[in-house]
Amino acid sequence: MSGNDQNSPNQSNQFALATVGELVKEVKPIGNDAPILQVLQLFQNQSQLFALPVLDEHKQFCGIISRRHFLNLMTRAFARELYARKPLYYLMEGHREVFTTPLIVHADQRIDQVMLEFLRRDPGLQYDALPVVKNRVVLGIIKVADMMLKLAKAQGRLIKTMQQISARLNDEVTHAATLQRNLLRPAQIELPGMSGLATMITASEVGGDFYDYYTVGQRWAVLMVGDVSGHGIAAGTIVCAAKAAVHFLQAENIFEPQEILARLNSVIYSTAHQSLLMTLFVMAIDTRSGEVRYANAGHQFAYLYRSTLGMLEALEVGGLPLGKMAAFDYEMARTEMDLGDRLFLYTDSIVEEENAAGECFGYDRLEAILQQQGDIGIESLQQSLLTQLRNFIGRQKFEDDMTLFGVEYCERTLAVNPAFSDNSEAARQPTLVAEEHYRSDPAIVKPEVGRQELIFIGEKRFQDLIPRLAKQGVRRVLSKSHPMNRHLGWEKLLHQHHHRCNNDLAGFLHAPEHNREFHFSHSDDKSLIIEEIVAWLQELSLPVPERIDEVVFLLDEVIENGLYAAPRDGKGRALFAKGTVRQLPDDESLRLVISLQQGVLGLALTDSWGTLTPQIFLDRLSHHAQGLGMQAGVGGGGLYLMWRMADYLQIRVLPNLQTQVSVFLDLNNHNDDEVDKGFQFLYHAEITEALSHA
Repeated sequence: MSGNDQNSPNQSNQFALATVGELVKEVKPIGNDAPILQVLQLFQNQSQLFALPVLDEHKQFCGIISRRHFLNLMTRAFARELYARKPLYYLMEGHREVFTTPLIVHADQRIDQVMLEFLRRDPGLQYDALPVVKNRVVLGIIKVADMMLKLAKAQGRLIKTMQQISARLNDEVTHAATLQRNLLRPAQIELPGMSGLATMITASEVGGDFYDYYTVGQRWAVLMVGDVSGHGIAAGTIVCAAKAAVHFLQAENIFEPQEILARLNSVIYSTAHQSLLMTLFVMAIDTRSGEVRYANAGHQFAYLYRSTLGMLEALEVGGLPLGKMAAFDYEMARTEMDLGDRLFLYTDSIVEEENAAGECFGYDRLEAILQQQGDIGIESLQQSLLTQLRNFIGRQKFEDDMTLFGVEYCERTLAVNPAFSDNSEAARQPTLVAEEHYRSDPAIVKPEVGRQELIFIGEKRFQDLIPRLAKQGVRRVLSKSHPMNRHLGWEKLLHQHHHRCNNDLAGFLHAPEHNREFHFSHSDDKSLIIEEIVAWLQELSLPVPERIDEVVFLLDEVIENGLYAAPRDGKGRALFAKGTVRQLPDDESLRLVISLQQGVLGLALTDSWGTLTPQIFLDRLSHHAQGLGMQAGVGGGGLYLMWRMADYLQIRVLPNLQTQVSVFLDLNNHNDDEVDKGFQFLYHAEITEALSHA
């Protein structure tokens, strides 16, 4: 929309939105030959400098330095000594990610269009500012939070004129709803040490429910769920303002719940002028120790399910709703969580929904469900809760917005010790837990021991222990007496957490007599490749040809996982239904390697997604180890069967980069059902990589 269009008296009912040029912050670019130390001083001296454009030797824009990414790099123990006296272009060669931007914007673009594209490219809001150009000249930067606040105010103006808006109103409301949905974090919650799911159902296109989460220092997980009085566009305006304020808090590394509420209270009070109020429950979990800090602004109490005790506990603390007063001191309370414990937050509509007789669903029914089903998967728990609520009220649709938010404390994060050197592998020797000791005292698995270094050593039969081990986050299990240990090498198996390679087969089978490699470009390649491998194995006259059938099954499972389970969007949703015929794009890689050495067959499938998490893997294994069968809409039976049919299963994940599933079979001998097999899930999350390189 042009400036003339916005000022035309005939168009006064239109929802005018600001352009980028109106919000640009003038920032003087810096040359790529500037000393890195100078850039560090600029960021340290100017707390509001969120990004810094960089020019090359021809004075042309060549990148932008993100404050967050730059300081994260430069605060590492080695970085300052290594780079302080170097020019910027030296850093650009080794750490290009510090200088990238998801989007370059032009001064005449509308901010709503910019935000929609930005959120599509950066759903996790990893960048705080974007470069602004006009006629190839860098004008400065625009802060993401400024655009959010401007949009919130623009939506406020829409409320005042909504009665005058005609046919165009539906388009604008739909646009606002899309923007609001995109502002939300992904529904699949994956934080260091914690994982879970958020489910939001809105009663109108633009809702008044709100949830958010972020981490501070790879240690504190900040969670919040809130509710604006009413729903619709007016409530959605306050939600946008709250989201913008939370973005500022995250950039400032604020994690204390009472401080978060005090800051948000000021924003809501200034935005709504007491015409609308917002309730909010905020929690901060120290994922190293399990300490939980929480504060409340008039919201329903959160629940803590203590898995070891099977007990549900309400976290009670009070406080005024946000926007009620200009200033209010919120109380903070504390408790602790153990591994496997879960937090459940929600909005009030779930207890206030009424049936035809005017009876509310109520807290007693809610608490009974959480108590009785506290140990099942979070997604299954939420679906069960919604099903029972709909059965109670006798209808599918709800009268108000509804949000369910659940997380599990699945792993303690480790502190990054600056004193570690590059030769610190000795500090990461595996911690071994013997089956005989574990059966007598499961508490021998200490919460403070990193799960990447913890290995359970089983005897012949230990499947009955899988559910408990999974609940404790144990993802490395080796069978002490299995013959495959001799073929692969016991010491190699114990020290797999030290490796981060693209081909685990080569590490175990270093001198194969046969080796084949296949690259997928289409889903139809699966059947052709399996047929070729079967024909090849049949020609080899194997000692136990019956195991070829097992190879076929395993090939089918790992390839299906790579084609359909691995590809997921930024919110954790599968991109393709199983069986979809599809062409793999150029930026997607799917590679199968199969090797044979002295009768040991190894096959490894590597995808370029890295979406499988330890919690998902352990949940699937635990479910099927208990004989509970398939879960509708969840699946996961393939992972369990891979473990049962293989002689050794190993999964190595580089989050959001790569998953490698490696399966080994001894083709000289029949599959022994009397012995449980080993498996290892190596998850190279950022905190682990920082530990090994600090």
